[in-house]
Amino acid sequence: MDNGKISINKNYELEYRYHDRDTEYKYFNRKFEVYLLEKKAFRPNYLMHMDNSDTRHMAPGVYKATKKKRHDFGVTTLNWNNIKNTFLDFIVDEIGEENRDQAKKAVGKLSSPKI
Repeated sequence: MDNGKISINKNYELEYRYHDRDTEYKYFNRKFEVYLLEKKAFRPNYLMHMDNSDTRHMAPGVYKATKKKRHDFGVTTLNWNNIKNTFLDFIVDEIGEENRDQAKKAVGKLSSPKI
């Protein structure tokens, strides 16, 4: 499993997890998860994530955390660059337009889970 953290700025970071290859995942060859976390003093605060855990759908889903409910927003493409751009839009909606450039650099560092 490949995992790590990418800092967006002093308040936010991306945490990614790319699991080992699995034949159950048809298009991306493996399960992946990318979390948007707000940095806090004692532990990070979960804001949203994108993953492809639902094997019935080829495209990943984006899940936002509000209180105790997860809201699912499907991604409608399988092109990794388009997926990153869509996820970037969700991130900017969550953390604010003033952080777009920093978030774009962080999302650009994510590698494709197809590899």
